[in-house]
Amino acid sequence: MSSNVFGIVLALLGGVLVGNCMLPLKRIRTWPWECTWLVFSFVSLLLVPCLMAFLIVPEWPGLYTSLTFSALLPSLLFGFGWGIAQVLFGISVVRLGMALAFTIVVGLGTVFGTLVPLVVLHKNELASSDSRALITGCALMIFGVILSGYAGKLREQPQRETSQGYLSGLAIAIVSGVLSSMLNLSLAFGGPIAQAAVHHGAQTSTAVFAVWPVALASGLIPNIGYAIYLLYKNRSWKLFTHAPQDAFLSLLMGLLWIGAVLIYGLSTRYLGRLGDSAGWAIYQIVMVLTANTAGIVTGEWKSASRRSYLALASGVLILVLATVTTAISTR
Repeated sequence: MSSNVFGIVLALLGGVLVGNCMLPLKRIRTWPWECTWLVFSFVSLLLVPCLMAFLIVPEWPGLYTSLTFSALLPSLLFGFGWGIAQVLFGISVVRLGMALAFTIVVGLGTVFGTLVPLVVLHKNELASSDSRALITGCALMIFGVILSGYAGKLREQPQRETSQGYLSGLAIAIVSGVLSSMLNLSLAFGGPIAQAAVHHGAQTSTAVFAVWPVALASGLIPNIGYAIYLLYKNRSWKLFTHAPQDAFLSLLMGLLWIGAVLIYGLSTRYLGRLGDSAGWAIYQIVMVLTANTAGIVTGEWKSASRRSYLALASGVLILVLATVTTAISTR
């Protein structure tokens, strides 16, 4: 198996995992959102990234002392911006349903997270055939997202009592989508951290594990802050002692999400010079496809009209084409 094919497989696997990471949220019965999100955030943004870095990266976390603050700043800032997006994403899933929230958030995140590294880090290659294939894949992604969003609007029309919640959820999802691209930007502009890890003995393919604790710990701040605010506001602290099955499901959400992110990070090291853009596009597109499939399987679309199903199916087919087109750009 060639290097870029292995990278594509990793990006596909990561997309499938993260596309299913919110499924446990549908099975939580006792805990309110803030209890679930606190556990999810602690596991996925702090515990697992730090544990993996400790096990894989030599001299972690001491290697950070060899870096200037300016070298850490891009990953810190982008990570914090993404953390805000993550909070908004959790709210949008509740208001819009998993399929539509994933489609909007991931669609916008794909466009920004793919094109910004391409323009900033690979501007001399914008005219290459690989870059053209990547940009074409993004264009197809936008079209697929529009169709999927239209399908979601058609699905909501019979439910007039939820129209206000739908519009507010849509606005939240759009803001979240723009900010969500910052997760990839924190990785793409975390080169100095990865280089420091290599200098301290890490393998080039695993040096990315030194970047994630910085970016995700910064993203933890808004996630934990908002969850704690709701815990005090709603007086829901006491519920942590109830419903151990909800605790397990929250833990599972965190493991699925961070597992997907770590696998994606590895994929970028095998996808060639445009890996930080192409890998993100593949990862995000597959996430949308998986989330839409999961939304259908779990009954989100059971009362939808034939017209909405047709729009969704068209969007999915275009997203599949976008995945293939983007994969071609990694040659």
